[in-house]
Amino acid sequence: MSSSAIAVSLDGDSSLPSWFKPTRFLDIEFDADAYVSDLRRFVPLETLSSQLQKYLTVLKGKLVEVINEDYNDFVSLSTKLVNVDGAVTQMQMPLLTLKDKLISAQAAVQSELNALNQGLQRRQQAAKVKALLELMQDTAHVMSKVEKLLAEVDALIAQQGHDNLTRDALDSRTRLYERVASEVSRLKYYLAKGDQLPILQQLQPRADSAVERLSNLLSQALDAALREGHQSAVLHCLQAYTAVGDTHSAEQVVRQALVVPLVESVIAEEQEGRALGAAPASDQLAPVLETMLTRVQEGCGELLQTTMAPQSGLQTFNLLGNSILAAVDQQVASSLPGAFSPGVPTSFISNYRAAMQFLDQLESMCTTKTAFQALRDSPAYDSFLRRWKLSVYFSLRFQEIAGPLEASVALPSLTTVTQEQQSSNSLQLQLQPSLSLWHALQRCTADGVYLQPLADKFARLVLQLLARYAFWVAEGIASKSNGAPTPSQEGLVNPQATGDRSWAGRASPEQLALVRADLDSLAAWTQDQFWPEMRQRLSFLPTEVVESIGSSFKEAQNSLTAQAGPVKNAIVSILLDRCLTVLRQLRGITATYRMTARPLPTRPSHYVGGVLQPLRAFLGTDAGKRLQPSAQQEVAEVCRCICMLHCC
Repeated sequence: MSSSAIAVSLDGDSSLPSWFKPTRFLDIEFDADAYVSDLRRFVPLETLSSQLQKYLTVLKGKLVEVINEDYNDFVSLSTKLVNVDGAVTQMQMPLLTLKDKLISAQAAVQSELNALNQGLQRRQQAAKVKALLELMQDTAHVMSKVEKLLAEVDALIAQQGHDNLTRDALDSRTRLYERVASEVSRLKYYLAKGDQLPILQQLQPRADSAVERLSNLLSQALDAALREGHQSAVLHCLQAYTAVGDTHSAEQVVRQALVVPLVESVIAEEQEGRALGAAPASDQLAPVLETMLTRVQEGCGELLQTTMAPQSGLQTFNLLGNSILAAVDQQVASSLPGAFSPGVPTSFISNYRAAMQFLDQLESMCTTKTAFQALRDSPAYDSFLRRWKLSVYFSLRFQEIAGPLEASVALPSLTTVTQEQQSSNSLQLQLQPSLSLWHALQRCTADGVYLQPLADKFARLVLQLLARYAFWVAEGIASKSNGAPTPSQEGLVNPQATGDRSWAGRASPEQLALVRADLDSLAAWTQDQFWPEMRQRLSFLPTEVVESIGSSFKEAQNSLTAQAGPVKNAIVSILLDRCLTVLRQLRGITATYRMTARPLPTRPSHYVGGVLQPLRAFLGTDAGKRLQPSAQQEVAEVCRCICMLHCC
């Protein structure tokens, strides 16, 4: 009885619980852990364990019954096997005979297979030898054909000459060159295929001579076709160059014969106009490049469209990069070297933008992605970009922008804005360092200063300017709180003796009020106006980069606004000292009444009105009025300090 039959018989046993199905144990995908996890939700583990033990006992009993059913047959198995050795001997002889026949057949088949393999190897070797022979014959034939065609060309040139060819003669000659080029292409293929054969190696010098001769003929023909404007002859020459795989030579011919004369004529006109006074005496590239582009489009537009056409087969040429841009780069660098100099930043940025616009217009002439990428990967493109020393330009701008701020914060005392500077001071800043910072930040994003490739450097400069100004304020306030003389001590303390050279050492509350007013104005302006403009400048960068710069800018702005509290505390400290000077005179009033028999006063003392006179006078000054209402309320903290000290 099989295990499945036993399980089925047990599954139908009424004594088993309804949830216990022995047939599940026969499932191929049975999983004990999953089985226990499913049943433990309905049956306790103790009950499940007990039921499994009972089932194991039943299985063991069934196993014993199965063994006992066939035990008699198993025991009598040896008595039923009679004359086994004789049967084995009877079957052995035919099997041995069959084995000998199979071995003989295998040897015959192997012999035939070896003979067949040897024949195939000989045939393969013969085929290789035949292919090499055909290759050598074809190479020699093509070599002879090329030399014959070149001889025909030489005879034709001797008859017609190189110069003053008619359009038909030029067209027929370029067609012949194209035919020669196709044969040269075949010759180069055969030589490359059999480069290990000595006989073909001997033909290599003749082939090189033929290629060089054809290259010279094509250069002369293409030059003549370009100068004559013979479009059909130009196409035949370009097709010939493509066949021989020498596109670089064709690009050089186009550059020298077509582009260089156009570029030189533009530069000559510009220099002539400068000499006559019709043009400014500076290397301004904008009009030069604009004229060059117009001339190039007129003289090379049709040729460019033809070479970049999808079905022309001439996409291997990169005339925009290796012919046009290379000629412009070389001629401008040699004739107008000052155009690339960053020594005059204003002219440099104007020329740089004109150059980038020129490159953009060249890129817009590309009709395929392949042509666009070829232009950007060309050596002329890289050379043209490397001529612009952007790092040197930024260094000059850095000194120009940060220099005035550094000079103003290096002064030992506060310097107010002059009357002439107020005309361009829309924030109504009162101190020279504040005005210098405002101008510096504006120049970082100005159209005549900012360049997109230097966006990271200008962003870093903005953060440095804000940090420098905040450090200047913090350093001055810190030095004042560490023992700098107050205005009431100016006649008693020598500044040189204390070693205090900070701007805040001898600053009056009115001057500190100007610092606080400028801080508030700059903080509001950087948040509301400057950062949105700067963010717009950085919009071309990835979002996460802009957010990172914005976080750094927020930190720099917070360091600026954080100085408002220390400046206010310095103002309060000075005003409190002035008010306490008046209060110290009240000590003599009590002594007067104690030492005399005068009656106690019944009217307010005239001293009381003068206690807050320094605060009142400060708030009435122009500097005090410039403070924002919230700042004025903070300064009024002097009253609370006086009351606390007087009550104590």
